[in-house]
Amino acid sequence: MFAYIKGTLEMKMTEYVVIDVAGLGYKVFMSEVGIENIGNIGEIVKVHTYYRVREDDISIFGFNTLEELKMFELLIGVSGVGAKTALSMLATCEPSEFALSVISEDVKALTRNTRNWT
Repeated sequence: MFAYIKGTLEMKMTEYVVIDVAGLGYKVFMSEVGIENIGNIGEIVKVHTYYRVREDDISIFGFNTLEELKMFELLIGVSGVGAKTALSMLATCEPSEFALSVISEDVKALTRNTRNWT
């Protein structure tokens, strides 16, 4: 539904940021690393988004790059991997590093940070 959100960064919290677009504040869930790298309060920022609609929840997930978004989409497509786990994985592994580990079947690299993914 939303390809990206571009606006003024109003707030940085532990699990999400708030981006103001023409007076409407969007709560966007991001990884810790994504929040650290998004910019400073008051700056214009742009995040690529994944819009999730469930019976009991509507959430927006944001990513600094398209590669992060694509990795997130792949991860949540895996049985047993939810959005929060996928965000945790993004915080510990770059998309290119993750792809290389999958291609080379490097199980050690893929499981190295699993304790941080829950």
